[in-house]
Amino acid sequence: MQASRTLIALAASAVLALVAGESTAQSGAWPSRPIRFVVPLPPGGSPDYLSRLLAERLQPALGQPLVVENRPGAGGNIAREFVAKQPADGYTILMSEPGFRTIPSRISSRYRSPRRSRSG
Repeated sequence: MQASRTLIALAASAVLALVAGESTAQSGAWPSRPIRFVVPLPPGGSPDYLSRLLAERLQPALGQPLVVENRPGAGGNIAREFVAKQPADGYTILMSEPGFRTIPSRISSRYRSPRRSRSG
């Protein structure tokens, strides 16, 4: 029980630290509108549960709603592409496991550098 509380506290502080650095350079107070957690898995998995738990705990502290949006499919590429196309303002955050961020990007040709050639 104590380990899960520690994990939740660490995850919450990581999310806040991630967006706090970006928000200091912007004018106005952050957050001024709802924040969206995008999960690349269907409801019920670990990232979904953690995202909903963080949203529940962070909402009173931030004063804005935190919405968990599940976008499963294509090995997580649908959610990753969606988040990548959003403005870098800290209002859309990808919540996934490490494997979803690293392994498919090595396999998918969409993420290969255009300078690399397959022939040599």
